[in-house]
Amino acid sequence: MTINFSKYIIYENIELFTQSFKDLKLDVKNESTKEDVVHSYEFYTVSKTGKKRSILSTSVKWSKVEGLDKVGVTGLYLSPSTTVQGLNTCKFAGDCALGCIAFTGHLGMFHQTTMEYRTLALFHYTEKYLTDILRELFIQSFKASIEGKNIYCRLNGTSDLPFYKVLNMDLIVQDFEGLAGFYDYTKYPIVNNPWTSYHLTYSLSEKTKTIHSQFDRVAIVVSKKDKLKLLKEYPSIFSDGDLHDIRPLDNTRLVLLQGKRVTAKDKHLDSGFIETYESVVSRFNLPVVKEG
Repeated sequence: MTINFSKYIIYENIELFTQSFKDLKLDVKNESTKEDVVHSYEFYTVSKTGKKRSILSTSVKWSKVEGLDKVGVTGLYLSPSTTVQGLNTCKFAGDCALGCIAFTGHLGMFHQTTMEYRTLALFHYTEKYLTDILRELFIQSFKASIEGKNIYCRLNGTSDLPFYKVLNMDLIVQDFEGLAGFYDYTKYPIVNNPWTSYHLTYSLSEKTKTIHSQFDRVAIVVSKKDKLKLLKEYPSIFSDGDLHDIRPLDNTRLVLLQGKRVTAKDKHLDSGFIETYESVVSRFNLPVVKEG
């Protein structure tokens, strides 16, 4: 079966999309060679053994939450913020930059170069890479449908790029059997999102002044201790965001996430990025809970 993936790409917005993560003050350099060079598409997408590098998560993460066991998530993980010289994949990053989930767990220990190559492939060969993203997503969605399941796709797993400008997300979800929708976290204060199939959660940061009403989910990073306390004292206001990652399916607007341990070299989780119990209660004007 031959599929024309080009019909899902909004070609007139390609240049606008690539410029959205170009740092105009610096040349884009390949960190592997330290040279101003654009390698072939295969250099970024095929390993030295000749095997094509995966783009989306190779193993769909299925939710373990009761009632959501047939819903999974796949995603795209790029180099975050200014990791690749000359590019900035998260223009509104703040204290979260060095403690991004791109630097935690297996991503932090084993996949830094892979994420760099993905980012450079997307920048230098945008049309080709978008097509390959869609091809992988179609296959994963189809496999899920065969098992009677559905997946969501998170393209900004470790970035904050306007994929909604270059992909017709409603048409993709309509045509890809087994694909329930797209969702992402964003630090952009407002997004002109035209797609009903694309859900955005605002990611709170130390830079946040106000939260636009367009966001029906707000993610807040806290310590484990403060997360448990907030969930206990305000059960109708907060959801535990670590139970699953599918934010469109949460029951509350405010979602708590526990800060993750950084595993990448020379990176760390900045304390400025972690909200305290007191700062959350104050920021959202919550009533004081009396002990006893």
